[in-house]
Amino acid sequence: MIHKLALLIKNRKIIWQNFREKLSLISLKEILSLVKYILVPKEVSEKLEDIDFLRLYAEGYRVLLLDIDNTLMTYRQRALSLQKIHFLERVKSIGFEIYLVSNNINMNRAKRVAKDLKVKGVYFSLKPLVFGVRELAEKNMLDLSKAVVVGDQILTDVIMGNWLRCYTVLVDPLDKKLSFLKTLQREIELFLVRSFHL
Repeated sequence: MIHKLALLIKNRKIIWQNFREKLSLISLKEILSLVKYILVPKEVSEKLEDIDFLRLYAEGYRVLLLDIDNTLMTYRQRALSLQKIHFLERVKSIGFEIYLVSNNINMNRAKRVAKDLKVKGVYFSLKPLVFGVRELAEKNMLDLSKAVVVGDQILTDVIMGNWLRCYTVLVDPLDKKLSFLKTLQREIELFLVRSFHL
C-alpha cells in the first residue's frame, strides 16, 4: 500500500514537472495570440443593421447565428420590432439562413421571436458552451465554418463563436442600463476590444 502511494506521488510529480516544462515553452506572444483567438471578435459593430451582410455573403458566409437578448431586442421588450423583422428579411433575401441562439430560459419568449422571424433556434443554450449549437448544426446540416455569430457579449457569444471557428461580430447592447455585474462584464469586454485595437 505504501509502495503504491509512493509510486502515485512520484507519477504526479513527473506529470506536474512535464506540464511546467511545456508551459514554460509557451511564449507571452503565444498566450496573447490564444487570448485574442478566444476572446476577440473578428468585427465590432454598433448595431446589427450596420453589419455588411452583402460583403459577408460575398466572402462565403451563409449562416447567421443570432443572439436575442440585447442584440435583437431589449430584455423589457415583449415583441420584436417591425424594423428588425424587415431588416432580417433582407438578410434572408441575400441568401443567409438565420438561426437564433439564446441563453434565455424563457422558452415562450424565444419561440415567439423565432415564429415572428420564421426561423429555428436553440434556447437556454448555455453559451459559451457549444453543444447546443453543434446539435443545431447537425440537425440542420449547417457548415459552421460558413457561419456568422452576432451578439452583444464577449463572454458568451464571441467565445462560443470563436470556439466553433465562426466569424464573430460584437454589437453594442441595445439596453445601455445594465446591472452592476453586466456593467462590470461590459467594461472588461471593452477593455479587451481596445487592447486588441478593434
